[in-house]
Amino acid sequence: MSEANTDTEIPDESTANFDVQTNLYRAALGLFALLAVVAVIQLYASANATINTFISHEYRPLFRAAFNLVVLLVSGIGISWSVRKLSNN
Repeated sequence: MSEANTDTEIPDESTANFDVQTNLYRAALGLFALLAVVAVIQLYASANATINTFISHEYRPLFRAAFNLVVLLVSGIGISWSVRKLSNN
């Protein structure tokens, strides 16, 4: 009859901290992904307007590509950091 009591173990403090930390890193990953989507939409529109205003016609594709690369690199760094933290735990 004491076997029924062993199924309901109370998690120790380190397990509870691990779960909280994992959930925080998952939330950070979701936040970085959402940030990447919003940044690409908003900044792309602003950058296109700025490029159209200040850059001559033949160099516009180059400046657009450079801008998109910077936005993707920053987002990728944040996503990579979150995934690395999740996989280490």
